[in-house]
Amino acid sequence: MSAPFTLPPLDVAEVSAILAGLRLLQATPQVSPAINAILTNGDEIEPLSLDQIDALCQRLNIEGAGA
Repeated sequence: MSAPFTLPPLDVAEVSAILAGLRLLQATPQVSPAINAILTNGDEIEPLSLDQIDALCQRLNIEGAGA
């Protein structure tokens, strides 16, 4: 796992957009090279698995529930 990354405070619309993007990524079997470059940080890291994306969505939903 890579080092923790601190995000700035996000409002509900921003978290919703991130969650929608993650769910879309889960549902898309293949992504464009530009999106893959973001997913892999320019081929420096492995992209998240479907299970890891699901866990991240759950974390964002739970930790962002008080927002």
